[in-house]
Parts: sequence; structure tokens; C-alpha cells
Amino acid sequence: MPGGCVPYHLIPVPINVILIILYLIARNKNDLKRTAVIQPLCTLTSISVAALSLLSPDGETSYTLWILVGLGLCFLADIFNIDMNNDKILFAAIAVFILAYLEYAVTWTVFNNGFQQADIYVGVLFILIYILLMGLYWKNLGKYKVAIMIYGLVMPFMVTRAISTLFGDAFSLASATLITAGSSLLFLAMVFVSMAIAGSILAVAKAGTELAIPNDLIYFARALMLQ
Repeated sequence: MPGGCVPYHLIPVPINVILIILYLIARNKNDLKRTAVIQPLCTLTSISVAALSLLSPDGETSYTLWILVGLGLCFLADIFNIDMNNDKILFAAIAVFILAYLEYAVTWTVFNNGFQQADIYVGVLFILIYILLMGLYWKNLGKYKVAIMIYGLVMPFMVTRAISTLFGDAFSLASATLITAGSSLLFLAMVFVSMAIAGSILAVAKAGTELAIPNDLIYFARALMLQ
């Protein structure tokens, strides 16, 4: 390695990949006991990747610390999110995820030197998408209306802040692209969750199958967002 620098943060990556594969297998088999163990472990390995990057002399310490705060909140939400059949736990998970995504949005905005000129066009696009989605699912959301309405506002806001990194000069093109891809996948997962709560997928989830697709996207997205 140039200058003898060892990329310690890459050491847990193969473990993270293996855990995600095991997670997908457990979800597909509806093995909730294994899922309850693997789900938080996936986030823990993601946290270890970010934490170990602090050892790199080329790393951005302050940025990494703020990302670790977001990952820590996501880990807490993952603990809550293990049992999606319990409404109180589900609401708690949504609340913590909202805090995590707001933290990501603020972090990217600060480190991207504020807002960019193109943000207004991206913002208008996601406002229209939000209105469309709420219009489609609102009547069927029942007691989840307020939670999904707030979550549905925060998530697109986070995605717009991620996309904004493409227009600033603080992030490399590779990093901005990965951040944008990860955030967009999280947004797609949110759409699946809304569809599930509004439609028949939730009935399947209540029966024990759970929402595998959104969670699969979340872990893949979170891995991308570490870049």
C-alpha cells in the first residue's frame, strides 16, 4: 500500500456481504429467529466499517463521526424493527428512522456547503412524487396515516440532500453517486412499506411473512451510503 497505509475499514466488508446474503436467505425462508440475530449484526458490521475508517489518515473524521451517529440510530431502529407485528414497536422504529434520516440530511447539507442551485428542481420533483404517493395510499393507511405522512416527508428530503452532493464540489463523483444510489434505494423501500401498509402485503406481514423487500433494500442501501 502507498505509504504503508492499511485500509482497515475494508476488513469487515466481506463479513458484511456474507451477513446480507444470510439475511436474504433467512427472510426468504421466513426464519424469524435467525433474522432477529442477523438484522442488527448487518448494521453493526456497517458501523464497524465506518468506525475503522477513522484510522485512515485520508479519512474525514468529523464527517465519519456524524455518519456513525446516523448508523447508531439505524441500529436502534433495527432492534425495534425485528418484530413488525407489534404496532408500538413499529411506531418506535419509524420514529428513530426519521431521526436517523434527518441526521443524514443535515450532515450532507453541512458538508456539501449548504444548498445548491439545482436543489429547487429536485425538491419540486420529490414534492410532486410525495403528493402522488400520499394521494394513492392515504385512504388505506388507517392508523398509520400520521406516521407515514411524516416519514414520507423526511425520506424524500434526505434523498434530495443526497442528490445535492452531485452538484456540489465537496464530495467526489464516486462518493456522491453511491450516497445518491443508497438514499434512492431507501426511498424505494419506503414506497414498498407504504404499499404494504395500504394494501394486502401488510396482511401477509401480520401473518408472519414480514416485509422482506424493503428490508433487503435498506441493508444494500446502507452499505452504499458508507462510501
